[in-house]
Amino acid sequence: MKRIFLVAYTKRKKETGAALRDALPWLRRMAHVVGVDREDGQDLRRVDADLMLVFGGDGTMLSVARRLAGNPIPVLGVNMGQLGFMAEVQHDELKQVLPRVLKGEYVLSPRMMLQATFARRGRTGQKQTLQALNDAVLLRLPKAAMMTVGVSVSGEPVANYKGDGLIVSSATGSTGYSLSAGGPILSERLKALIVVPVCAHTLASRPIVLAGDEKLEIAPETRNGSPVELVMDGQVSVSLKSGTRVTIGRSPHEFNIVTLGRRGRYEIIRDKLQWAGWIKAKREAT
Repeated sequence: MKRIFLVAYTKRKKETGAALRDALPWLRRMAHVVGVDREDGQDLRRVDADLMLVFGGDGTMLSVARRLAGNPIPVLGVNMGQLGFMAEVQHDELKQVLPRVLKGEYVLSPRMMLQATFARRGRTGQKQTLQALNDAVLLRLPKAAMMTVGVSVSGEPVANYKGDGLIVSSATGSTGYSLSAGGPILSERLKALIVVPVCAHTLASRPIVLAGDEKLEIAPETRNGSPVELVMDGQVSVSLKSGTRVTIGRSPHEFNIVTLGRRGRYEIIRDKLQWAGWIKAKREAT
């Protein structure tokens, strides 16, 4: 019998708790449920199972990706949110879909993650490292003056962006904050970095797409010396002194998403984002 581990942040959303209660008896008949994490209570790095089932939206999937920290367990998302780019199975589809997944009838989609490294505040020489699946974002604080972000790629100076900040996104995150700031949509198969200025104070600033093995050295500075904020996946944030150097590149960890191959990525994009592009159906020959 296949071993599955369940994640459901039931305290954050009533619907998630109800979905988990409804599904648990059936899941225990279908597989060996080795554990249930209801609220960030377990170390996902140590989970040993054949499949992780995550009840939630894309935000829950982002959280799980960081918490796994390289644990290669395949993850199937059961969408309880709105967009559902990564959690593509709806709750009412689970009983039709899971038996196929447990038989191995799925496609594994390994996703590149990001790693940001910087000096720890107040501790000379000590480094802190944070992980993200979607993006690492440097932002000025709400009442701070405009910031300048110096960017070098693998040691080569590229630009000094003046504005509200800078987004460094993975291909998975290309449909998130990066997209809303004017960045391109990339295939999730690409191991790439997208660099997008936020509200740049010049019309000449444009997004840049880099190879995944490049290293970005970023130095954010504010006019009045106020601190800046580094935000990972929109969920984890740290305050940095103006002038703190941050290195962002490809993480040694990957996140393994289970996909069913029923819908193409661009069909999902057209549906979820109400993309202006459309596909004209071919008429059958009469």
